[in-house]
Amino acid sequence: MNHNIESLTLSKLKTHSALRNEFMILQFEEFVENLHSDSHIKNKFYCFLLFDNAEGLIIIDRQEFDVKAQKFFFINYNQVYHFNNIHCDKGYVLMFTRSFYNYVYTGNKVIKSDNALSDVSPYIVLSEEHFADLGRTFEELQTEYLKSKFLRKEIICLLLKVFVLKYIRSSDKKNKIERSVDHKKQIVENFSNLVNRHFKELKTTSQYAEKLNITANYLNVLIKENLDIPAGRFIKNRVILEAERLLLHTTLSVTEISYELGFSDNSHFGKYFKSATAYAPARYRSLKS
Repeated sequence: MNHNIESLTLSKLKTHSALRNEFMILQFEEFVENLHSDSHIKNKFYCFLLFDNAEGLIIIDRQEFDVKAQKFFFINYNQVYHFNNIHCDKGYVLMFTRSFYNYVYTGNKVIKSDNALSDVSPYIVLSEEHFADLGRTFEELQTEYLKSKFLRKEIICLLLKVFVLKYIRSSDKKNKIERSVDHKKQIVENFSNLVNRHFKELKTTSQYAEKLNITANYLNVLIKENLDIPAGRFIKNRVILEAERLLLHTTLSVTEISYELGFSDNSHFGKYFKSATAYAPARYRSLKS
């Protein structure tokens, strides 16, 4: 049977928050009101479903899960899901993009930017103690989200990382979906890991394809299929992310940053950065810092 798949971005959801393209909290009823009832949904963001008092079913990538009180779900980028006979007296949806999670950088391997959410349990059933603990962190997030105060974005990002860590700590590995790691997904994961390790010296799809012993065209097809962007864009996003961090969080000059990121000269780095952000590096630093 064919189903309509609704590709959902944060900007499509109705909210007046200044963070609407990056981070959002909605009551579950509000979230559902934004959807077509017969659609299967594919998120272009990370999503936690927090059910305090609810029942029904949620189907994620063809796997069916029951919804009940004190059961939380995590939905990754590009997973397809839909709801079946959900009755929810109290529940929330917490949504955020990769770029928002990366906004406050940490090098800690447990929560480092690009891999922190790659193996998060799809759901957790919380004891009273863990429900209260995770609930307090969510309430802090929600309180800060509803404010418009100095350093709001930074505080929300840090609280989000705390929420993710507590979710991971509360998870039971037995609850994880048994995923068979097929060859294609393994290539995508290996590519992502290679980019994180070598983005300073390797900046083309063909260089990574050579390391993976596949053609550049095949690598590009796999990355676009799984991550919705071409392989070259994935590589560039990682370089730009690091450039933004260095511009905003260090006193290195633009020239020093260009060499740090493996560019042969300042001019090449400037054109590369501007093509992705629409700003020259020095201008970006002055506007954002």
